[in-house]
Amino acid sequence: MKSEKLVTLKTNHTILAQVSNTENNSVLLKEPVQVVLQQTQQGPMMGFAPFLEYCEEFNHGIEISMDDVLCITTPSRELVNQYNQVFGSGIQIASAIPKV
Repeated sequence: MKSEKLVTLKTNHTILAQVSNTENNSVLLKEPVQVVLQQTQQGPMMGFAPFLEYCEEFNHGIEISMDDVLCITTPSRELVNQYNQVFGSGIQIASAIPKV
């Protein structure tokens, strides 16, 4: 099963991708982007940088050994929405409406 996840590598790179597990102690990263912190005039903001974008495996899946992974976490809704604007259907997940 694929879902968008943040994969933090032991090298301290954080990758956002469609992630699925494999049978040989690794994860498959489809359409991965590196999540980077960018300084702007409005303050720090999250952005994406290409991660192995020009390899043939980019769209089909790049296999990363679990030995190289520090942790796999669930990204914030805002980060998934940004990612889906680039790689997904463009559909954004709405935030819960606060009760008045």
